[in-house]
Amino acid sequence: MVILTAEDYKVFEEIEQIREEIKQQYIPIKIIDYGAGSPTDKRNSNEMYNGVQKETNSFDQCSIGLKGNWAQTMYSLVKENTPKKVLELGTCCGFSSIYMAKANENTFVYTIEGDLGVANIASKNIEKANCKNIKQFVGRFQDVLDDVLMEIKEVDLAFIDGHHDKKATIDYFNQIKPFLSENAIIVFDDISWSDGMVEAWKIIKEDSIIKEYKDLEKLGICYT
Repeated sequence: MVILTAEDYKVFEEIEQIREEIKQQYIPIKIIDYGAGSPTDKRNSNEMYNGVQKETNSFDQCSIGLKGNWAQTMYSLVKENTPKKVLELGTCCGFSSIYMAKANENTFVYTIEGDLGVANIASKNIEKANCKNIKQFVGRFQDVLDDVLMEIKEVDLAFIDGHHDKKATIDYFNQIKPFLSENAIIVFDDISWSDGMVEAWKIIKEDSIIKEYKDLEKLGICYT
């Protein structure tokens, strides 16, 4: 297991300072939520594809996503395993991308966000963090993932977040599988978020490609 140093914790402080600065600006954002909504929502596939319009702000939007020990877990995975190419489904405000990009300067992060307004917030945060090793894509995962995978060609670490639906999660996993490099890592966020996500995680961790997995209640980490 990788040992975090004082320099690593300094990086964490710098990232979280960026988060706090953008939160305190309370920038209004109109977003289209293409995900599953809340654990109690019962959106069908058409509703998820068309999305639900919402009004939010940079404080609320930047308050969600990985932070604290969970963000540091993703940082540690990248620092320890030094993946060349990372694929992230669900940029949100960019902080998980930044954590992974900062963990290893030779790692390149390809990240997809469904909503343009949120992606614009992420772009500002990524620029402020001076991360040159992040490339953003905007669009529904269903619409752009094929093209992104063709560009990446080989995925060393995949972080699947942003669409917490059983079928969608399994579909993205199967879509990414042919592009995984040898000894790749796949991380799933919010594996206990809903009954559907619990079921998806059970199916995925039993897939024949998975050699080992770690169940962290929130994150599920698979090793191929």
